[in-house]
Amino acid sequence: MARQPDIQYVRFYTDGSAARKIDLQPQKKKNKVSLPQQPRVRKEKRTVIHVDPISVFAVLVAGVMLITMVVGMMQLGGINADAEKMENYVAALQSENTRLRAEYESGYDLRDVEQKALEMGLVPIDQVEHVTIELPETPVEEEPAFWENVGAFFAELFGA
Repeated sequence: MARQPDIQYVRFYTDGSAARKIDLQPQKKKNKVSLPQQPRVRKEKRTVIHVDPISVFAVLVAGVMLITMVVGMMQLGGINADAEKMENYVAALQSENTRLRAEYESGYDLRDVEQKALEMGLVPIDQVEHVTIELPETPVEEEPAFWENVGAFFAELFGA
């Protein structure tokens, strides 16, 4: 079998009309002197960044929380310093109290105090006459229970 030749089609078609266009309006001649063209100023493309308002709000809230935390830590540091000062002050007062108590107790003698009391006319405790007075017990009225109060209320309410 013989091979068939490849068929190639040539395009002789043109888009539009090949006829010449006629202007019906006469052209006006320009008597102006042409100036050299100014270079075109190109507008710079502006890059637009779209910002999500929720994320901006979240960043602001996080910033406020950070500032609040820093201020709280500073206040906590001041409070801890004050507490340490107070603890030192309490320890100093306790040591001074112990010293003063020891000084007070060493400043008097119990025998001297007893001797001065006898000179003033006081009697020793074993020579004091004791009197015991018995009082009769007063009867205590018991409060009625809650349910008894509720029953009495309804009995009075309905006249039973």
